[in-house]
Amino acid sequence: MPLPKDIMNFRWDMANVVKNEGHVADLKSLLLDAQKASDGLVPYASLGAHSQNDYFSNIMINNAKINSMQDYSDVDASLIIGGRYSKKIIKTDVPFSVAGMSYGSVKLPAKISMHLALNKLAKNGIKILMNTGEGGALPWEVYGAKESREHLSKTHWDSILEFTDKLLRANHLEGIDIDELFTREYPLIVQYASGRFWKDPAYLLNADGIEIKIGQGAKIGHGGILPGSKVTELVAENRGILAHKPAHSPSRHLDILGPEDLVAKVLELRELTKWETPIIVKVGASRIYDDLEIILKSYADCATVDGLVGGTGAAPYEVREDIGINTIASLRPIRDAINDYYETHDKDGFKLLVNGGIWDSERIAKTIALGADGVGIGTGFLLAMGCTLIQECHTDICPAGITGSYEKLDVEKSAEGIFNYIKATKIELQNIAGSLGREKIEDIEMTDLSVNDLLTSIISELPFSDGTNHVSKIQTKIDHAINALNLQGGKI
Repeated sequence: MPLPKDIMNFRWDMANVVKNEGHVADLKSLLLDAQKASDGLVPYASLGAHSQNDYFSNIMINNAKINSMQDYSDVDASLIIGGRYSKKIIKTDVPFSVAGMSYGSVKLPAKISMHLALNKLAKNGIKILMNTGEGGALPWEVYGAKESREHLSKTHWDSILEFTDKLLRANHLEGIDIDELFTREYPLIVQYASGRFWKDPAYLLNADGIEIKIGQGAKIGHGGILPGSKVTELVAENRGILAHKPAHSPSRHLDILGPEDLVAKVLELRELTKWETPIIVKVGASRIYDDLEIILKSYADCATVDGLVGGTGAAPYEVREDIGINTIASLRPIRDAINDYYETHDKDGFKLLVNGGIWDSERIAKTIALGADGVGIGTGFLLAMGCTLIQECHTDICPAGITGSYEKLDVEKSAEGIFNYIKATKIELQNIAGSLGREKIEDIEMTDLSVNDLLTSIISELPFSDGTNHVSKIQTKIDHAINALNLQGGKI
């Protein structure tokens, strides 16, 4: 709705003040301040933060090799998670996954589009990892594998099919084949988040991996929230909560107060899954060295780190914009923590996944070169389905019909978009690694990168293309300043 005239006047008064003070006016922030003056509520935002510099564009990939063949289809793009403490491993054919986007934060047609696309990709030889997000899992995600249904009673199975029928009818998707829907060919990670939005133990027992979500980059220090307008009757039933009321996740796990509790929780899940299932711990990038040090000692197989620009369905605006560390900037303390740990421990298969502002092959390759084993992608998949980036995911305004509104998402078209996006991104990654003379994407390393600005060199520890680094650049500037002062007879 349009803002009242007095609020609009207030907005422009603020803009004039900012202009008179010699600052650049951020009209979006001013509008949010005007909104606060109108309703007294904290403004929420969605998707990633508006970072002034995410550093990716200041990093170049070097060391390309001349190759007359130019066929890099044999480059190994796989990612393996698990085996450090788990008996089973997860192996995918690409080093990126679908980051956690739960039913409720995105609508059912979007979830089904991803499900169908990932199944089609698996049948075409590309298995990719899916993360359910913190809102629980849908029936075909939990019971999509044949072995997961073997011991179900008829009554239980009938109740699952009944709920599935309600979901499909409510979204006018009755034409979807049930047998096709209840087939899951791709590996699934379920989130063990603070809200505990699941009712069925099979949520954990039938997963290929479990991710303990401590925090995320978009709202470090805050729990999750699904606005009441998005908590429909069916979303509420799936999560086991009240309909039309905001679904809050606490800002911390009520039974994880410190490092010892995290170890206890990991061991609890280890016993529950008979030490078979890979376990991941997810944190937002803040006190990242300390957090990685704890995770490395916690019997986890893997860590996921979410940078500042990581997307979200809903977060307080000021938290999303100003709290946390950018993805590239977080990788230096992460590397330090991992290297320091393995100075006194044997390498044992610990893996690092990194999320936040990563959506294309170039960014994936750079992140892997800087120490990650794989990345999580959210916005890229939304774009593949037709997202227009208006960043109103926390509301019912979504022109593409992905996160809200009554716009109908074309499931078949969206699934095809996801299929093409993943297939092409894999080929691009193979081209990058092959051009560098690498046989595996995981072999891309820091020596393949350089930077073109001083700040990026400082935060990443990467050299410039001429081989110099930030230390030598700064020393040169100091030397020039000293020489200039001496020439002018100044005091040093």
